[in-house]
Amino acid sequence: MSEPANPHIVSTTTETFRADVIEASTELPVVADFWAEWCGPCQQLMPILETLATEYAGRFRLVKINVDECPEIAGALGVQSIPLVLAFVDGQPASQLPGANDEKSVRQWLDSFLPSPAVEAWNAALAAESEGRMEEAEAGFRSALEAEPDRAEFTIALARTLLAQDRSQECSEIINRLEERGFLEPEAEALKDQLALQSQVQDSGGTTQAREALAADPNNRELQIRLAEAMGVDKNFEEACEILLDIVRNEFGEQRDQAKEAMVAILGMMGPKSQRAADYRRQLATAYY
Repeated sequence: MSEPANPHIVSTTTETFRADVIEASTELPVVADFWAEWCGPCQQLMPILETLATEYAGRFRLVKINVDECPEIAGALGVQSIPLVLAFVDGQPASQLPGANDEKSVRQWLDSFLPSPAVEAWNAALAAESEGRMEEAEAGFRSALEAEPDRAEFTIALARTLLAQDRSQECSEIINRLEERGFLEPEAEALKDQLALQSQVQDSGGTTQAREALAADPNNRELQIRLAEAMGVDKNFEEACEILLDIVRNEFGEQRDQAKEAMVAILGMMGPKSQRAADYRRQLATAYY
């Protein structure tokens, strides 16, 4: 059987099975087709799998395993009859193709475990966002929304990405539309708070004026909080958090609460995947509670 020129279809061996199937399935679903040259039903099923692998264009990887050439693999997985088609996800068998071998049945089986195109776009966008590739993340979240426009988490993620690119007006418009439903999800509420903080800092003159005011009265906790907020808006996150943590640790009452609220808003600006933000959240929780 000739090998199709398709990067998403490979034939494996005993030596490459782990890399081709187990390890690859941690990145995307792998469909493992156990077959043999002498197996008539295998010859009928394989073209269907190849056609769908081409059509799905990378949503899954098709790996063909000739049981006569790889008896160790077939034995390890308990293959007793062929054709046998298994889906591997995150290194483990996740689903088995039922007995029907027509294209409609195979397609339905694939769609039962493959992420939707919207979810795939969403996952790719989250990865881009975590690596600071905000324009790419924005494009991915927009693609996810085009496929599933009513998913609030997609909309909120897009707003978050816009805010990270200093496009506050566009972010605000999205939050306002979400708020028209009569409620906001916690993350959307956090974005609203961040927008309010940005607006407050801009109206008060930003970091320069905050530094000047504090220089004239360096022990004033209110002015320290204002400076930390301005620093947060300027993405000087660590210095802002250190100022606010000092207040939370050493003060009580209203100023302590104000510092905590300002720090929560700044941590939100650092992004959902920021390890530094996670570290500061733990420090804030320890200091405050």
